[in-house]
Amino acid sequence: MTKTRRDAWEAALSDEVQRQLYRLTRKPTDEEAREGRPWLRDFERDVLPYLSLQGIVAPSQATWYRFLGRMREADAAQTVIGLETSKRIAQGMVAANIDPSLASAMMTTLAVDEAAKPSDERNEKVMQIFASAAAMFASSAQRSEELKLKAARQKTADEQLRLAREKFEAAEKRLNAVQGAVDAPQLTDAERVAKIKSIFGMK
Repeated sequence: MTKTRRDAWEAALSDEVQRQLYRLTRKPTDEEAREGRPWLRDFERDVLPYLSLQGIVAPSQATWYRFLGRMREADAAQTVIGLETSKRIAQGMVAANIDPSLASAMMTTLAVDEAAKPSDERNEKVMQIFASAAAMFASSAQRSEELKLKAARQKTADEQLRLAREKFEAAEKRLNAVQGAVDAPQLTDAERVAKIKSIFGMK
């Protein structure tokens, strides 16, 4: 970025005033136009009268356009920084293995915050990165939940299968015991009946 010289025209202005002047060089939205927001398009027709009304000493036309050039550089740098920051935030959440549901909510909040900014301050690409990351984390959360449900269903199915196997084995054991009682020659009929009843828990 081109550094601002100490004797540059805008050096006497606060950062807020500089940003305001630069913002007014952009085309106003329909709502802003209805509200009468100035549009500093032409140096002679728009810029000079506006600066005079604000009590700001006007620069030469060449100085004005050098000022706008430096502001565009700063604006572009902020865009790049914003993009890199948003990417690192999303990548950091992935690396930190944050719960995808929480990460999705955080990314959504960041996307909404960016969308709520004034149009001249909003970074559409940053907003898209946050929104895309929110969607990605939401999808991951959904897949994770589906896997949990599938695992729970499998656990239930395994438990049901185990119980069924135990019941079958118990029934088979009782039938073998009954067969043993029937085939036992040393038992009397009364003893055999009593034995069979005890196998089935009958009195």
